Amino acid sequence: MEDEESARPYIEALIVREFSPLASNWRSSESAQQYLERYGVPVIWDLDTRALVRHLREVGALRGVVATDGTPAEWLVAEARGLPTMAGLELAGRVTCAKSYGWTQGSIDLAAPVSGVGARAAAVSAESGTKVRRRVVAYDFGIKQNILRLLVDHGCEVTVVPARTSVADVLALKPDGVFLSNGPGDPEPVEYAVENIRKLLGRVPIFGICLGHQLCGLALGGKTFKLKFGHHGSNHPVKNLRTEKVEITAQNHGFCVDPDSLPASDVEITHVNLNDHTNEGMRHRSLPLFSVQYHPEASPGPHDARYLFDDFVTMMDGARR
Repeated sequence: MEDEESARPYIEALIVREFSPLASNWRSSESAQQYLERYGVPVIWDLDTRALVRHLREVGALRGVVATDGTPAEWLVAEARGLPTMAGLELAGRVTCAKSYGWTQGSIDLAAPVSGVGARAAAVSAESGTKVRRRVVAYDFGIKQNILRLLVDHGCEVTVVPARTSVADVLALKPDGVFLSNGPGDPEPVEYAVENIRKLLGRVPIFGICLGHQLCGLALGGKTFKLKFGHHGSNHPVKNLRTEKVEITAQNHGFCVDPDSLPASDVEITHVNLNDHTNEGMRHRSLPLFSVQYHPEASPGPHDARYLFDDFVTMMDGARR
């Protein structure tokens, strides 16, 4: 359970070449099949998934149906074609939490200690006996729990709020910073979040990841577009244009912010994908906001991008001073 990234799996089906009935990890409490059955997620295996991937690489992402009831293939194809496309689909509202909650669990006891500002904050807290408190309000558009763990590791007191929470309610919590989470779907229909970001801009430091990054791009006047394949996996090279260093990143998104649509006088592109040169990060030139398209909490490098949480802490501390 310590490894879960959300309250439940949000996939609608799992397709694999092999599906082991055994749970071999010593920390596991149930098999993958038991876990998915508990949430009603169907699994189909013994498929040539490599051929499927090759097909998707040629034609792009497709809608699909998994069925076991003997329905004729042509009926299933028609059903798949009738499903809504991802473009224009607002999914953040479907996966967000129902009500606000506090998060206190960190990850230092389960992983390598953090470095930089977060480690110094923890050290100061331990030596002085005082708790370092940086209030962070995290908008849940489909948030990964390891993001919350890392915020706690970096001396933050975290409150998670539903996607449609008003700016007034967020500011009433007196946050030192606002975090915009990852999430599924097309960012353009999430207009309520874009409007909230515009209202928060300049009033409180903002850090966005994945969908949060795309929403920042829209709030800053940019546009987004759908990628043919999307970026998925844990080996995407991203160049930090400010440090000239290359980070190995984890990614899982189907949309991208068009860098040419952003006002260059206000927005600096900070990261670029070395595979297709798409926008992977940006920062407002004068106001406390920055965001990245990839997942720094996913440990692909394994800690190439952890510094972003240090940057958020530094930004919040600077705003407090």
